[in-house]
Amino acid sequence: MTIPQELMKNTAWLTALTQTINAQNKANFASALVALIRHCADFDCVVILGYHRQRRPVYLYDAIPQNRELLFQHYLNRSYVDDPFYRAFEEGLDEGVYLHEVLAAKLGINPDYVNEFYQSTGWSDEVGFVIPLDTERCVVINLGYLQAKASSVLTAEKKKQLRSLHEIFDVIAALSRQHWLNQSFLLADAPSNNAHIRDVVEQAIDEFGFAVLTGREHDVLKLIVQGFDSNAIAQRLGIGLGTVKNHRKKIYASLNVASVSELFGLFLNYLITIDAKR
Repeated sequence: MTIPQELMKNTAWLTALTQTINAQNKANFASALVALIRHCADFDCVVILGYHRQRRPVYLYDAIPQNRELLFQHYLNRSYVDDPFYRAFEEGLDEGVYLHEVLAAKLGINPDYVNEFYQSTGWSDEVGFVIPLDTERCVVINLGYLQAKASSVLTAEKKKQLRSLHEIFDVIAALSRQHWLNQSFLLADAPSNNAHIRDVVEQAIDEFGFAVLTGREHDVLKLIVQGFDSNAIAQRLGIGLGTVKNHRKKIYASLNVASVSELFGLFLNYLITIDAKR
């Protein structure tokens, strides 16, 4: 991990770097990482997503000041298929820092995606850190400016900031790999104002069904409620697909549900109950 010489003299940046290193494998890592990047670029919005080939993106972190619901209602449900960063990852994009508009032009992205999603969110001039973790997974850190700031007066400053982002890429990539490489994309790193929500969800996942299931069945259940399918569960737990299916049948029977949708409904009710007790 090579740190640019100019930043080695920046006490505030070094302090932020230390805080990010100390946050490794903790719930506040993403927010610490974003704070570190902010020393080099004055962006308005940030979204961190985990990509896994042939799967929908996984939300890891965001700091979006307006229209935040569009991230979940539109992007994560359907719009992501036209995202230049998602498309480029699927096609084998190399690591680095990329401008959204450059990727969109190169890949021939549907203009409706840009017009609808970006006009709705108010984002402009998006920049992305593309950080492959292995051959199947990648983390993308999206930095955006609001359209109100998208002025030609800022062009020179944005170019300077873009150079700074390129200079710190190796540092950001090394920190990200250290944090996400050996763990699955499970729960998001909670923004500081939502730390309580993360605690509640973690508690619900750990406790849901525990009293009526075997240890292995509970391991399977915890992955089901986090969105893993049977193949992914088998791979993660190192057991056969048939074994996973048998565990699912026993879980459904023990919890008196007939489908995964009923299971999620039961989990959400449990989650609400947990939150009410805190």
